[in-house]
Formats: sequence, C-alpha cells, structure tokens
Amino acid sequence: MPLLCIFLSRLIHQAEGVLIKKYNQKYSAGGFLFTAIVSLFSMVFCLVTDQNGLEVTDKLLLYGVLGGVGYSAASYLTYVALGCGSFVLSRLILSYGLLITILHGLFLGETVTVFGWIGIALVICSLYFVKGEEKGDHIKVTKKWVISISLSVLFAGLYGIMQRQQQVEFSGQYDNEFMVISLAVSAVSLFVLGLIKEGKDLQVLKSCGLYALGAGVSNGATNLLSLYVYTIAPMSFVAPMNAGVSMLISFLISKLIFREKFSKSQYFGVILGVVALLLVNI
Repeated sequence: MPLLCIFLSRLIHQAEGVLIKKYNQKYSAGGFLFTAIVSLFSMVFCLVTDQNGLEVTDKLLLYGVLGGVGYSAASYLTYVALGCGSFVLSRLILSYGLLITILHGLFLGETVTVFGWIGIALVICSLYFVKGEEKGDHIKVTKKWVISISLSVLFAGLYGIMQRQQQVEFSGQYDNEFMVISLAVSAVSLFVLGLIKEGKDLQVLKSCGLYALGAGVSNGATNLLSLYVYTIAPMSFVAPMNAGVSMLISFLISKLIFREKFSKSQYFGVILGVVALLLVNI
C-alpha cells in the first residue's frame, strides 16, 4: 500500500510538470497568469480537503507570507525553465533544492549522515556531467535555463526553510494553514504581476484554464498523498523511494512524451543525480 501511494503521488506530481511544459510549448505566453491560476487551484484544493478548520497566528502568517514569496518566484521560474530546457534535467536540478533545507537543518542542530555527505558530493559531480558536450544532437543547456533553474532552486529553498521552520516551532500543527497562506500569497502576487506584464492579452486566461486547473489539482493531490504516505510508512523508506520513483518517471516522460535526446555524459549525470538523491534521503 505505501509503495502504491508513493508511485501515485510521484506520478501525479510529474503530471503537473507535463501540463506546465505542454502549455508552455503550445502557447509560450501568460506565464505569470498561468502560474497564478495553478497556485489558486492548489490553494482551493487544500481548503476543500481540510478537515480540522483553519487557525492562523501572527507568527504563522509571517512564515506563510515569506513562504509565499519563495513559492511564487519558484513557480514562475520553474515554468520558464521547463519551457526552455529538458524535462528530466529540470526535474533533477529542482530536486537538489532539498540540499538548502538540509543546510538549514544544520543550523537547527540537525545532523547529516555519511551517506548524506556522499550524496551532496555526487550532486556537485552530476552538475558537471548534465551540461553535456557542445556538439551533437542532444539536449543543450542554455544560459536562460541555467539562470531560471538555479533561481528556482534558491526560491524553492526559501519556501522549504519557512515550511521547516514553522514545523519545528509549531510541531507540525499548522502545515495545512501554512500551505494555504503561501499559496494565497503566490496566487495574488503572480496575478498582479500578470496584469502588469500580460494584462493586454487576457485571452491567455481562456487558453490556460484547463492546463492550470489540471496542474493545480495535481499539485494539491500530490501534497495530500505525500502527507498520507508519511502517516503509514517511516520517512527512512518514503524519502528515498520518492526520490528514486520521481526520477524514474521523469526520465520515462522525457523519452516517451517529449522525445528528449541525451549525450552519454548527460545520462551519466542523471544516474549520478539519482544515486545522490537516494543517498541524501537515507
């Protein structure tokens, strides 16, 4: 049962990425408005599935707002990265955002295992290989992709730090409230930016509706399933399985749906990255 839930949560999570990339490829416009609607639907999903009611404190509101800043920036930058780069390489690098959370954990007095340090070293090595060679018909790594994916990881790290900080301070009592606040801030800020940058062409709202609805529901369902999995299986099992299954599904999607081609060094970099994620999550 836990393994099935992990597979479903990772599959639904990757479906969100597929919808974002498909929309980007088809319309390549309205990124702010698109990601705003995704955040909105994700927030609505959290509200609908909440069973205990919402309780908000001043300190939690601060964490939620800061988390929302990180979430909104990471969402838009991920949209950009998926539009101009490889699906599986984007997913791999985004997964490295957990390293920021690990570094934050060190400041909180948490420890990193030997496997964790080896995994971090392998992450650094994988970054060298995934860039690929300059010649050949494989996926090329562009400056736009490097900048957008790097900033996305940093802002996702900010969200992860705020999420972890409130979990430590409130003993996980307000996880759903934190997500609702962060998603609300994300939806509003991205929508305002969308009106400023893309307001002249509000027709984009019609074209992105179904894509954004699907991505938002996928996001919310992933969060809900992930929380459920941690209640029926130990983290020592769930975390590495999440990492491994995510990258396996990402790779299959990149080959079967997006027909991406990779050089030998990029294949090696992806393998190193998967091993690194497994070690870091042990």
